[in-house]
Amino acid sequence: MAVRALLLAMMLCVSTVASADVGETTSVQDAQSKAKFERAERQAAYSAEIDAIVKSRNYIFRPITMQNVVTGNTRSLFAYYMYAGVTGDKIVLHLPVEFTSYVIDTINLDSFAEGYTATLDNNSNWRITFSFMNGSERWLAEIFLSNITGQTRLALVTPEGVMRYLGTIESGATIKRKSRRTR
Repeated sequence: MAVRALLLAMMLCVSTVASADVGETTSVQDAQSKAKFERAERQAAYSAEIDAIVKSRNYIFRPITMQNVVTGNTRSLFAYYMYAGVTGDKIVLHLPVEFTSYVIDTINLDSFAEGYTATLDNNSNWRITFSFMNGSERWLAEIFLSNITGQTRLALVTPEGVMRYLGTIESGATIKRKSRRTR
């Protein structure tokens, strides 16, 4: 009788542990599916934000690195005042350039964009192209922007060479608020 009671008690304990494990597995699966859903929601919101910035034609590109494509090394940029801005048809550039080895100059110009196009391929990468005048020279700009990762690449094609910048893009409205605080 004592053995029978002991076996019955052990079977009850095993069944309780087994049902607890099943319940825990279900709650873990629920937590994982909830996390995936939240991640997908954040990604969709981020993609929509990037798409809205590009479609507004009111944004600022902030470079983090620069490189002369043919001859230069990649250089990090730390100055917050270096940027390329687009507002409607107006282009504002405050960017360093390196057209000869070890000689870095800064472009400071305001111009008008000609032939501005923004196309989205595979619902994940924007390609923005336009040209503008720098004095008597025509320069081409090409921006590649991932609305998944936010990685942004700006290429400036000039008669002297090609400069490539990697950085971030942000809404022009955000920039205006930041610049007012610093005045």
